[in-house]
Amino acid sequence: MFAVTTVGLLIIAALGVWIVLPYLYRLGNVRNLQARCRESKTVVLTYDDGPSANFTPELLDLLAEYNASATFFVLGVQADNNAEVVPKIIANGHEIGSHSYAHLNAWKDFPWKVANDIEAGIDCLSRNEVDITYFRPPNGKITLATLLQTLFKGRRMAWWTIDSTDTCPETIPAEKLAETVKNAGGGVVLLHDFERKTDKDRNRFVLEATRQLLEMAKAENFSVRTFGQLQQQV
Repeated sequence: MFAVTTVGLLIIAALGVWIVLPYLYRLGNVRNLQARCRESKTVVLTYDDGPSANFTPELLDLLAEYNASATFFVLGVQADNNAEVVPKIIANGHEIGSHSYAHLNAWKDFPWKVANDIEAGIDCLSRNEVDITYFRPPNGKITLATLLQTLFKGRRMAWWTIDSTDTCPETIPAEKLAETVKNAGGGVVLLHDFERKTDKDRNRFVLEATRQLLEMAKAENFSVRTFGQLQQQV
């Protein structure tokens, strides 16, 4: 009985170190982002899982209408498949962060595979002469290994404070999303710009959500900044 109890406690302790501590790290970061957004009345638009050949340029045109800057957390595989889009993102004054290469989930894949996937995503963007400071973990999942890899490489993790619901089974109305961000005093909003070939309604939702957020920011005198600009706010 003692041996089983000891083994059980060791397993619990290992899980605590491996997953719970990184979760607490994330929680602290998210609260810091929320405070920064409130203090500076800032909206940060972030787009994951792209770029896509058709939808990302459409999104860039919308952002240009409002002279707004956003942060794109790029997948390496998508950057390789749509190499002409990455320079367009940069030329339009937007920020690029890494979202790994193939979107491996740190909770479901072997640690060494996840580590290689992260570095492959960074290397892909480096080949495109893009220096990366911010890394957003796929699915928001990290372990102690992911956290240490990011910190030792001198990078910073980039979380979000409000999910747009554009990848959920059902989306909330775009107007309600904008109202939620307004009531929160600002926020880092999670959206996606990958190509949805079989669900164009989701692409339209992302465009409408982006427009509603930008209209709200203009009406309420919120600043629209990149993730890096938010982090630089004192």
